[in-house]
Amino acid sequence: MKKLAIGIALTLGLGISAANAEDLSSSLILLQESSIAADKIANRDWSSAEAELISTDFGPEDQIFAKVNLAFIYSATGRIEQAHALYQEILDGHDNSFAMTLSGMPRKVKYIAKDGIERLGNL
Repeated sequence: MKKLAIGIALTLGLGISAANAEDLSSSLILLQESSIAADKIANRDWSSAEAELISTDFGPEDQIFAKVNLAFIYSATGRIEQAHALYQEILDGHDNSFAMTLSGMPRKVKYIAKDGIERLGNL
C-alpha cells in the first residue's frame, strides 16, 4: 500500500536563492513516516536529508516521493542540472501517483515535477 504523502512549505533564509527555494517548496513531498528526513529538510540540513533519501531503501511504491524530495534538495542546493534530470525522470516514468498537499488537495507527482522544472528555469 502506498504511504500517504504530504506537502510541506519551507521558510528559508538564504538570500536571493531563498526566494527561488521557497518557490520550489510546492515540489517538496515528504513521506509521512519519514519524520527524520522531514525534520532535516525543514532545518535545511540538506546533506543529511540527501544522505537519508539516497541510503533509505524505499519500497517501489514510495520511490517516486523520495525522488521528488531529492529533486527539491538538489534545486535548493543549486544543483539545477541534477534537479532537472530527476524531475524529468519522474515525468518520463509511468508512476503518476497522487500526493496529498498541505492544502488538503491531492496532486499528481507529474504535475509537481512539471512545476519544479518550470521553476528551475526561473533560477
